[in-house]
Amino acid sequence: MKKFLFSLSVILFAQNSFGEILEVYTWKPFPGRSEQLLQTFQEAATIHSKLGIGVTINALGVGTSQNMDYVLRYDDLESYGRLKDANFYDEDWNTFLAKVRANPSGELVSSWSANNIDLSNMADDFTEEGQVISFFRWQPAPGAVGLQTMIQGASRSKPIHENLGARVETYQINSGENRGQVLYLMIYDNFSDMAKTTAAMATSAEWQSLLSESNNDPNFGTLVFNGQAMTIGSWD
Repeated sequence: MKKFLFSLSVILFAQNSFGEILEVYTWKPFPGRSEQLLQTFQEAATIHSKLGIGVTINALGVGTSQNMDYVLRYDDLESYGRLKDANFYDEDWNTFLAKVRANPSGELVSSWSANNIDLSNMADDFTEEGQVISFFRWQPAPGAVGLQTMIQGASRSKPIHENLGARVETYQINSGENRGQVLYLMIYDNFSDMAKTTAAMATSAEWQSLLSESNNDPNFGTLVFNGQAMTIGSWD
């Protein structure tokens, strides 16, 4: 009974509790128009920042489509609703939208949202310009035990990776085609720091032990995607 109640509490926490919220819009630039798309992002970010919405622009790298992510960041569910309303009715935003729709420099290929499982995390705790993100998207095993095991695994991995030099954030995706999956981000100041941490992981007895345990746990879930990105713009 205790195990059932704990599993239920994990599901309710993951699905109904909202700390930091991300909205991620992935855009593919039209041929020869990458610079124009970036300028469009920067203009949009100026408007969103004025409204109080955090913005991050990430250039996707190895393991990805090499597109660009436009990321909106909110502290919690209350600020999400309030700032979305403000954005919808903002005159500058609607003028900007009309201009972009008349002469687009790229196409939207996907969009999704996610909430940080750490309820203390704020929107301005995301990434800064020049930082590097190594990301891992996991599909939990079916049922309550699968989600419980995945969240526990992320929680156990975080202090190990942070002691080795990364900053870690974990999100559950709550909309889009990958809804329900878990996103594990390892964040570094630069690629050199990422390389040092990766090398240290290979010789860390603590990490190798947890990795072996996870690989042999049928309830742990499946890694479905991983890649890298660099933050090329950030507005808090």
